[in-house]
Amino acid sequence: MLRSVLTLVVAALTIALAAPASGAGVAPPDWWPAHVAFMTRGDAAWETPNPGAASDPSVPDAYGMQWTAVNDGTGMIGRLYGVKDGRETDEFWAFREFLHPGRGVVVIEQWGGSGLYGRGETIATAPDRGETDQTFWLPDGRSWREGHRAHEDGDLYHTDVFDIGADGVWTRRDANTWRRVPRHAASPS
Repeated sequence: MLRSVLTLVVAALTIALAAPASGAGVAPPDWWPAHVAFMTRGDAAWETPNPGAASDPSVPDAYGMQWTAVNDGTGMIGRLYGVKDGRETDEFWAFREFLHPGRGVVVIEQWGGSGLYGRGETIATAPDRGETDQTFWLPDGRSWREGHRAHEDGDLYHTDVFDIGADGVWTRRDANTWRRVPRHAASPS
């Protein structure tokens, strides 16, 4: 009896694995390939000044952000790090942004020091403009929502950061203009 059941299970799994998947997947949104190309173009990084460096010499002079296309351009991996005296310092965030193959939406996930985790979705709101709505969690389970609105402009990338309240209202918190720059050398360890 057990042998018959196992044979039946193996046969069912073989048929299921050999059968074509229902649906042929989803095509990426029209704007997604251009966004990936914009963020990953050339051997460069993005950099924005850190206004806090003027009053605190222990913080980075600037922040750098670097993206690499993966999986034939259907996704990107990235990181956000400090820049001090022209060299990379600590990495603050690691990112993955990708096309969800079953839902056809662009998902962003990010991980930061001390166990921070963020997940959300990115949409295009107009040509060369996008919006990201994310929820972030602390290791103790507390969470909050944050939004980003971005504008791609040649070798500039403008971002506005928003707190998103429980009522869904976006309140602007910060703005940055990122410039495409050559990659920095990492600081010696």
